[in-house]
Amino acid sequence: IKFECVRVGCEEDDVGEQRRDLEAGLQALVASGAAPVGPDGKLLGNCACLIKPGKLLISRSGRSPTDAINYSRDFPVCVAFDKDRWQVEFRAESDASRPSSDTPLHWFSLVEAPRAFGWPRGATFVLHGHTFATSEEAALLGVPISEEETLFSTKEDVQALSDLLRLHPYPQHKAFIRKGHGFLILSETMQEAIDTLNGLLERKALKGARGAEG
Repeated sequence: IKFECVRVGCEEDDVGEQRRDLEAGLQALVASGAAPVGPDGKLLGNCACLIKPGKLLISRSGRSPTDAINYSRDFPVCVAFDKDRWQVEFRAESDASRPSSDTPLHWFSLVEAPRAFGWPRGATFVLHGHTFATSEEAALLGVPISEEETLFSTKEDVQALSDLLRLHPYPQHKAFIRKGHGFLILSETMQEAIDTLNGLLERKALKGARGAEG
C-alpha cells in the first residue's frame, strides 16, 4: 500500500447484502483463477461496492485465497480519499483491516469518474484481478487498455486509469485493462461483473483453442 490509511471508527451502516456480494466476487476470482496468488501468498485481486455517494465497501488488503471470509474483518468502508495527501479514511473493527491497495483505482472508478466525465450513470461494483494485463490479451478480448505501466497504488496509476475511462466511458464499456497491472470490470451488480469476467475467460479460451488448431 502506497497511501496512508487512517481508521476513523467502526462501520455503522447495514451492509450485510453488499458484503455477501463482495464475497461472491472474491470467490469468483479465486475459482476462475482470474486473481492469481502473488509471491507473498496473497490474492492478486479485489472488489468494491458503492454503498452511498462517497462511501465504498471494499475488500481488505492482504487476503490469502484460502482465508475464510470474516464479514466484520474483511470489508472495511472507505469514507474519504484525499488525492493531495494520498490518504484514505476508513471504518473497520481494527486498524489491521486496511482497505485494498487498489483503493485509489476503485475510488476513482466508482466515486469520481461519473462526475468527472459526465456519465449518465455510474457503476456500483468493480471487480479486479491480475489475469489480463497485456496488449496482446486486450486485442484478443477486444477490451480497451491503457498505454502506460505504472507502480500500483500511485497517482500515476490512477491517472492512467482516468485517461482510459475518459476515452472509453461506462456503460458503453464495462471491462478495462491497466497495462502491466490487470483488469477492472465495472457493473451495476456483482453478478453482472462475474458474468462479464466469465465471458472474457471463455473468449480467451475459445480464441486460444482456435489459434492452436491453426
